[in-house]
Amino acid sequence: MSDHHSSRRAAGFSLLSVSIMIGVVMSFGLVLISYVMSSREASKSLEAGISGTQIAEAGIRKAIFCLNAASGIKCGGNYGGNYAGETNVVFGTGKFTTVLAGSGAIRTITSIGTTANSRQTKIVVDATTVPPTDETAFSYALQSGEGGAHLENNAEISGSLYANGDVDCQSTQAEIDGDVYVAKTGGIIDSCMVNYHAHADRILNSNVGGDAYYQNDPADIAGSDVTGVKYSASTTPAVENLPSIDLEFWHSSAEAGSTTYGDLSPSDNVHLGPQKIVGNLTLGNNIDVIIDGPIWVVGDIVLNNNSSLTLNSTFGANSTTILADDPDNLATKGKITVINGAKIYGSGNPKSHIMLASTNTSISDTSPALSVANNASGAIFYALSGTMRLQSNGGAKSLAAKRLFIDQNAVITYVESELSDMNFSNSPGGIWHVTEGTWREIK
Repeated sequence: MSDHHSSRRAAGFSLLSVSIMIGVVMSFGLVLISYVMSSREASKSLEAGISGTQIAEAGIRKAIFCLNAASGIKCGGNYGGNYAGETNVVFGTGKFTTVLAGSGAIRTITSIGTTANSRQTKIVVDATTVPPTDETAFSYALQSGEGGAHLENNAEISGSLYANGDVDCQSTQAEIDGDVYVAKTGGIIDSCMVNYHAHADRILNSNVGGDAYYQNDPADIAGSDVTGVKYSASTTPAVENLPSIDLEFWHSSAEAGSTTYGDLSPSDNVHLGPQKIVGNLTLGNNIDVIIDGPIWVVGDIVLNNNSSLTLNSTFGANSTTILADDPDNLATKGKITVINGAKIYGSGNPKSHIMLASTNTSISDTSPALSVANNASGAIFYALSGTMRLQSNGGAKSLAAKRLFIDQNAVITYVESELSDMNFSNSPGGIWHVTEGTWREIK
């Protein structure tokens, strides 16, 4: 009997186990089916959401196009500043409706994208004709870092010189028609002609047309003739940082255009920019180039024999930048050489300029980071971390560098009205674009 009961009990347990297993499997199957179904619905929902976003963004892009359009043929009749948006514009399997609000140089664009299954996504952005800018300021004709400045005979500076290192001249035939500041403890102005005021702990063997601000009398004013008042025990001038430049801004602005791999030697009258050049940029003899936007050269820049760079007239009062910068090889690459009558022009507006900037770190006077010679003129030159050398008959609007070396007969003419409140932009003014950081989805 016991064996018989044991067999029945075992069979019962087996049946119960199978029932439990079937139940578990069925339950798991139902959960899996439910999961798959809900995943499909979620996928469809996500798909619809993405599609709605894409449609709404298409409306934004068309609104920008119509704000910049020269006719209303593709914009429902209105265009430019009169464009107010459109209703139910078909895009793929969906449609968008746009509404524009605002006046002057600012618009708020609202775009509603509707998918084929009537799901809607609303996106709002701000647009403006004011171009993105890098607020780089040049407050002096010459400004140098701790490398200081050296001026050869007959160098002519129209404007002030501010240096965080010593300023020495070959003789008083080097003339600075402005103030000179040396922001260094124990710093020296030596053998210079300063037509206005001189500010340094030591002012030696110089001619000062204005007042002299120095430390100890008479040792720290020895050999100098001062027309104005002598102020001994004066405070050392405060260190002035070199102009700030947003390298990331210029990198991304150039990359937003095209990218050229390999050395580039453009032909005459071509347009360049915005553009990244992974190689050297060389302008040959008598080559004239129109600059349509910022250029980032991952290599060296050479302007030869009467070549020229001219900023597109559409930039108006705005300026832009041509940058020589190889982040992986700062010691030997990223140099700029401007020779033999090369010219650099702005847009035609006196406030418009091209800044040529080098990140090369050479502080050698004979192999500088940035070299300008032989009547090259019309630009702002900046050697962020190296020596800037302005050679014989070279001209410029303003110079800034870790160290400055100014050769015989070089001329710098700083005109405050032209160089104050400059806007270095990555595009011309008057062109509508989305204001960075204003994209938002409205739920």
